[in-house]
Amino acid sequence: MSKAYDVVIMGGGLSGLTLAIQIKREVANIRILIVEKANYPMPEAAHKVGESSVEIASHYFEEILGLKALLDNELPKLGLRFFYSYRDNQDISKRIELGPNNFPAAKSYQLDRGRFENALIDQCISLGIEFKGGCRIKDISLGKNQHQLTLLDNEQLSSVQTQWVVDATGRVSLLKRKLKLAKPAYHDVNASWFRINHEISIDDWASQQQWQDRVKAPRRLSTNHLLGKGYWVWLIPLSSGSTSIGIVADAKIHPYAEINTFARAKVWLKKYEPQCARVIDEHLEQFQDFLTLKHYSHNCKKMYSAEGWAITGDAGVFLDPFYSPGSDFIALNNGFITDLIVKQYSGQNIAVEMEQYQKLFRILFLAFCPVYEDQYPIMGNAKVMSIKIIWDYTLYWSGVALLYFRGKFCDLAFMQSASTFLQQIYQLNIQMQGFFRNWAEMDLSSMDKSDIFLNYSKITFLQQLNKDLLKEQNDVELHQQLIQNIDLIRELANEISAEAIGLFSQLKEDAPEVHHPTSSHLQDIFALLR
Repeated sequence: MSKAYDVVIMGGGLSGLTLAIQIKREVANIRILIVEKANYPMPEAAHKVGESSVEIASHYFEEILGLKALLDNELPKLGLRFFYSYRDNQDISKRIELGPNNFPAAKSYQLDRGRFENALIDQCISLGIEFKGGCRIKDISLGKNQHQLTLLDNEQLSSVQTQWVVDATGRVSLLKRKLKLAKPAYHDVNASWFRINHEISIDDWASQQQWQDRVKAPRRLSTNHLLGKGYWVWLIPLSSGSTSIGIVADAKIHPYAEINTFARAKVWLKKYEPQCARVIDEHLEQFQDFLTLKHYSHNCKKMYSAEGWAITGDAGVFLDPFYSPGSDFIALNNGFITDLIVKQYSGQNIAVEMEQYQKLFRILFLAFCPVYEDQYPIMGNAKVMSIKIIWDYTLYWSGVALLYFRGKFCDLAFMQSASTFLQQIYQLNIQMQGFFRNWAEMDLSSMDKSDIFLNYSKITFLQQLNKDLLKEQNDVELHQQLIQNIDLIRELANEISAEAIGLFSQLKEDAPEVHHPTSSHLQDIFALLR
């Protein structure tokens, strides 16, 4: 006889485990089963995407899921840090550096995914969530809030029934494939990454005391980006002592065949990032594993159904790892799915919410696309890319992150009232991302500049936006904050456009409407890069 559940989650990785915890925290007696093909416990060196988290995901783990005790075992993150190419990239101290000199107010973490997910499994079990490791799904029969799954558990076939089934199987995408929901994303970028069982510290790459003293905490705690035209390389520290190293490259500039094996990736690094390659060569005996993904971006036609199914994590969508947004999308999507399941479980009709969440998640995905699509060539331009990064941070902290910290994404009335604000940001961002591309093609003045530290901890408005995430606000105060933020964004667009047009008057036709700037938010940054 089939065992019955309220929710079956297919996949016991980050997205599925956190969803189970979130639902269980909302409804204590709900019956949840997680089915995971890998054996438990997972190896601590489990090789997965998504080690670096940013503010939304960190808030989700800490506050929504109550996992602060688990996060105390992970490494605190010293923000995102960027080093631009300088000549042959043999000396990190000569490269223009953009990053904070201390920890931002809103926390983020570097996640050692094997350890973290094992701890999440323990948390699920302690909450009364059933977890089946080493268990495969042989068949899925979907009905209207009545689904049947056939499982192969320890070579024994069994079946379970459930009102809700959630696909959290990562790129296997069981449900997405079954329902033919795959949708292309036009961002054509590839990635290869590996782990070295050694604490590779970028702080040790230069001995000059002046360079060391720029930053108050170890640089290795940042997600460090080494940037060049069409590519970036990440270095992420993990609490186990290992270091994650990845190459992410635009296929039009750096073909996939150059990075799709570890041997080829080493050759590529020696050509473009020789200082990094030398450090890796010193620790080859501690090489752990290698993975690669071709054309990793993907989309999904539909994420939820009132008939009792949903898709989350990489099983649904993935855009780009540059700003570490993968866990942010998990947090947002799991919030929508939890609200749908909990409301239907209590007997409510979820048709309106389902339609609105579907629309909202699609809009969020599309809103992030211009940040990455066709933008990789800009990474070779220290001036324009630095201004773009500051712009992207501003939009993230002033909009989507602020609304998430206030718990507003499932408040449909509030989101409707904020839609004009969000639309204004979206339209202005599309204009500015195109403007950055055109500016970067014309302005090569930063190519020979070296030994400059662009400390975004000292950009007053940016740090205030980060601190504002932690404020308590009622709806009226939040509305006022959003109005102030859109005024700031317009001022910033004005200031950036005026700076670029002052150098290249032909950019005026590509710029948003430009007035004489009344603000000087980036005056110090511009001065360093002129």
